[in-house]
Amino acid sequence: MRVNRFEIVCSFEVDPSIVLTCGPYLKSLQQKLGGKLLMINSPDDAPPSLPRVVLKLQDTILNVALDRFHITTKPPSHVAQDMGKAVQFAYQRSSPIISDMQPAKLNYKWSGVVAEVEFPEEPLISKSAPEAATPLFDRLIKIDRKDRELGSFQLQFGIRDGNYYVNYTITAFEARQIKLPLSSHNQYISIDIKEYPLSECGLKVLIDVNNKPGPESQDLETDIKLLLNKQSELFANLAKTLNLEGILK
Repeated sequence: MRVNRFEIVCSFEVDPSIVLTCGPYLKSLQQKLGGKLLMINSPDDAPPSLPRVVLKLQDTILNVALDRFHITTKPPSHVAQDMGKAVQFAYQRSSPIISDMQPAKLNYKWSGVVAEVEFPEEPLISKSAPEAATPLFDRLIKIDRKDRELGSFQLQFGIRDGNYYVNYTITAFEARQIKLPLSSHNQYISIDIKEYPLSECGLKVLIDVNNKPGPESQDLETDIKLLLNKQSELFANLAKTLNLEGILK
């Protein structure tokens, strides 16, 4: 098991002047954490959720849009194999960002946290992502494949869990060792991925938990901490919740 990334979204009412509103706080944050601050030349009719400013750090990216902060953080390899440590890492990375941006006093609405968790096969048995997903299909889907090979698989559902909305997306993934031929001339390259060896294969689960529409939401920092703790709780019961005991390892 490994946690590939966390996506943390903090939603607020649209602020057309978000660059001016958050500018001083972003500069202060850059001075404190380092990284690179980028302005995005967005068209006037761009949707509010499109980033206008990006702060890129070593392992974390902050996107600032007209109606949200979007923080992406990737746990390092020595942390990614433990959900508790990965959650703590995500909190350590997001907390100073949220703390420094809160003085902007935006009209906060709701928050959400998405965890992308992969379960690679060890040892590698399947020859493709659909083959890795076949046991899931046969257990969870009441459709007779009639011994036909699975071509693709994705299952998504959501539930209400107390004050939270939880969405699960289950699929499979594969990685291959692809080496592109070097050429001194500009030309199109056509490749057949099946010709390259499979280096990794397994199952992927996205756990999306949010407090939308947020009548119970508290202050932003508290909500993010609670949502990350909820991620730990959901992961601890993941195999049972998805009816995948013996498959998720």
